[in-house]
Amino acid sequence: MTLMVSTDLSVTTAPSDVEVKLKQKQNALEENIMKGEPKIFGVSQIVLGLMIISYSIPLLLVDSTLILDFGVPWWSGLMFVISGSVAIAVEKHPRIQTLNACLGVSVVAIIVSVIALFLYYADVAYNSPTMCLDDCNQRFYVSNFSHSVKVMLTIVLMAETGMASAFTAILYQQRKKFIGYATVVE
Repeated sequence: MTLMVSTDLSVTTAPSDVEVKLKQKQNALEENIMKGEPKIFGVSQIVLGLMIISYSIPLLLVDSTLILDFGVPWWSGLMFVISGSVAIAVEKHPRIQTLNACLGVSVVAIIVSVIALFLYYADVAYNSPTMCLDDCNQRFYVSNFSHSVKVMLTIVLMAETGMASAFTAILYQQRKKFIGYATVVE
């Protein structure tokens, strides 16, 4: 803040050049965050997370397998819902602190999704569907259904991993631009 004293001893205050520059950088950060449109990424992450959770409910009716024993659809889906919620919060509160929090949660979501992908691949490879030549029993249909649901969940999880990776890259680029202004308190 700059103080100016006139000849009649009246004091006026004006923002300093540093304050003006800081305000311009904060506005630029807000504009760049809005260009990345975190709400779109957030909503899509929430929707895909809920899809993973809801599509895995029929797996509870079949034999327990690796992904059900570890609860993979539930913790991976929940992680994407949390990541999407934090992304929406970034748009509502575009500050470097919320950007850093969203970046951290997005990195954790990527790690969780990669672990979940490995578990899905292992489960699909280990629990292949049974074969049926002439007289197909219920076990044949159940194993094919279970296998198909797991493959579909793997595809949704791959899409979610790609989306989370792209969003994390966008957040990281924005953070790199404005990291020098992270220590300044508003």
